[in-house]
Amino acid sequence: MVNKQSVLIWQRLLVEHTSRKLDYTSIVHTAMKIADRGGLAAVSMRNVAAALHVGTMSLYRYVSGKDDLLDLILDAAYSEIPLPKNPGPDWRTQLTRVAIDSRRALKSHAWLGSLVTQRPTLGPNYLRWFEFLLAATTSPNRNMRTQVRMIGTLWSYITGFLAYELGETETNRRHNLTEAKKRLLARPYLSQIISTGRHPYLQQFLKSRVGEPTDTDFRAGLRAVLAGIAFL
Repeated sequence: MVNKQSVLIWQRLLVEHTSRKLDYTSIVHTAMKIADRGGLAAVSMRNVAAALHVGTMSLYRYVSGKDDLLDLILDAAYSEIPLPKNPGPDWRTQLTRVAIDSRRALKSHAWLGSLVTQRPTLGPNYLRWFEFLLAATTSPNRNMRTQVRMIGTLWSYITGFLAYELGETETNRRHNLTEAKKRLLARPYLSQIISTGRHPYLQQFLKSRVGEPTDTDFRAGLRAVLAGIAFL
């Protein structure tokens, strides 16, 4: 019997349970649906148990608390990232594909913006993702430290881009905002700031109406990141 208070949730996943009403797949699926609908604040042992029509104490047989739920749904999000069975010979092509697919998959969950950099990543789906990137960056002329730097730099770019996108999405959801409403709310303040004449470049930026970052913007930044990675 594994003591659930002394081991990681990932080790407890290996322990079989006999309940007909509960399993880890249903727990994770339910917690993700709750997070997609109400954000991370809505993910609680009580809410997940209620959605599964079981008592909260029954849920504690599988997870020890909210932190476990967050770790599980974070790792589940990684499972949505498609990966080839084997990496090809060109690391740039492989990292480009993984970066684009990672952003696309993770962007579907607004709650990931904050979670992805705050929780430990030791789940099986994350390790599958990391294993692929290690394989893709392996070269006779490249040591492990360099590989980790390459992967870390790439991931920093992906998560930084995502954090901004998902932060905007989550703010809009919480406050029921549209882009038009946000511009209307911000206009009086920004107009006052611009009128001082101390922010000429900000004025140019606002006039340009660049808008929110796009897929094209992500790919442009990704090309720059990969060009820099080549010198590691």
